[in-house]
Amino acid sequence: MEPDFGSVLAVLTGGALGGLGRAWLCARLTGARGVAAVNVTGSFAMGLLVAHAAPGSLVWLFAVTGILGAYTTVSSFALNTVQMWQSGAYLWAGINMAGSIVLSVGAVALGFWLGAV
Repeated sequence: MEPDFGSVLAVLTGGALGGLGRAWLCARLTGARGVAAVNVTGSFAMGLLVAHAAPGSLVWLFAVTGILGAYTTVSSFALNTVQMWQSGAYLWAGINMAGSIVLSVGAVALGFWLGAV
């Protein structure tokens, strides 16, 4: 990202909207249902946006980095996995999926355990 005012404003504004959207949806669908709804809708939106926005453009910075970055990070993980798959790196896509899930869940469990000690 170029550190110009327009780029910073695009990410900042998008991030505020994404965070509000996440809070709104999670207030209506509590617990795992809310998180799942955020992750699935964010991933769907990511799929739509990457077909129409150029990486690094103001639209990308606002919508992908800003809105979806604050709304859900699983959409970025899903995009990276799909891009690996599309490029023929099937093994790496599988490793990315399994590794991200196992390591993320393990990190939460470890953090929870260390926090309780």
